[in-house]
Amino acid sequence: MNKALEYESDEVLLDALRKNDPAAFEFLYRQYYRMVTSQVNDRGLSDADAQDIFQEVLLVLVRTIQRPDFGLTAKLSTFLFAIARNLLLKKSGKPTDMPLDDESLLRLGHQTPETDPALFEERLNTVVDCLALLDSDCCTLLMLSFFEKRSQTEIAQTMGYTEAFVKVKKHRCLNYLRKHVKQHPLFKDE
Repeated sequence: MNKALEYESDEVLLDALRKNDPAAFEFLYRQYYRMVTSQVNDRGLSDADAQDIFQEVLLVLVRTIQRPDFGLTAKLSTFLFAIARNLLLKKSGKPTDMPLDDESLLRLGHQTPETDPALFEERLNTVVDCLALLDSDCCTLLMLSFFEKRSQTEIAQTMGYTEAFVKVKKHRCLNYLRKHVKQHPLFKDE
């Protein structure tokens, strides 16, 4: 393709995608591939996994926009990010499979899957959304620490930090996560 293709709005791009316009798919690739693959790579998956996830994102997008009841309610980039996030959660396991023993990280209060499954799931999704707000180093550090149960020594070796820095960074990241979680209406009373 010789010219740089631009679309005046997300809706115009979606219309071109509905018509299977190759230029629209090329634009989608050029515009959003890095966003999706960086999200995948931030979770420690390979480049091959990133390519697979991006292809799945495109498939989900194409199927979704073909439905007559579909209406884009957010920016296309937000929609693609959410699709990628959901695919990553499926690939790595459901969010409810995460260990829930650290109240300081998850702050789910007294809710457990058994007491109120809907509220528990909603709160857990909120925490996952707040985790996505962290920079990639914080997210990686917390995932290694709390979900993979790695020691500070292992985390330091994996991330190229000193053990002392891992301790300080973990504290800062947890405080940042707590701040965002506490601001959400589901956690105001905690």
